Amino acid sequence: MIEVSSVSFSRGTHQIYKEFSVELRLGEAVLLTGPNGSGKSTLIQLIGGLLKPESGYIAIDGAPVAKMSSKVQAKHRAISPQRRSFTLAFTVEEVLHFLPSSLRIADNSELLERLGLTELLGKKVTELSIGQQERVSLALALGQNANYYLLDEPFSAQDSQSSLEILKIISELKKEKGVLVISHNQDAISNYFDRVISLA
Repeated sequence: MIEVSSVSFSRGTHQIYKEFSVELRLGEAVLLTGPNGSGKSTLIQLIGGLLKPESGYIAIDGAPVAKMSSKVQAKHRAISPQRRSFTLAFTVEEVLHFLPSSLRIADNSELLERLGLTELLGKKVTELSIGQQERVSLALALGQNANYYLLDEPFSAQDSQSSLEILKIISELKKEKGVLVISHNQDAISNYFDRVISLA
């Protein structure tokens, strides 16, 4: 279980969280929604150890994130950030191999096919469309052998067919894993999730 307990966090004078608590358990998919600036992406950064809370604590399977190295964290959770920046002209295949083999699932060929990336493996990632780049970013996260998946706006810049396929993948993942998804499109996709958390 990922446990966020009584967390407070501010950016400058703007308090984003005040004693905020939430849990993500194995076997469930949670949809996190809310207006811009409500702290959706901030929550993923806090869970991922990129930001530190001012008070409260965050734990993954009982271990405090603050005491876990990035390598240890990567064994527990995978993150697909919003708008990952691809600035170097690596091929899609090369980018997918950035993830160490010790952290990768045994065979990602089906995942790549479902995300429409199989025929793009030899192309430069910088030459892809925004939607294609975001599916590469998603493949990096979903190809990681983790217990929890934190996906920030995975449907952004995707057509309806790609969005539906991503929803199906999430539905399959949640049978054994925990999945937290940020999306503005609550009305269209909420039925695919076990819980919806709306931030004010």
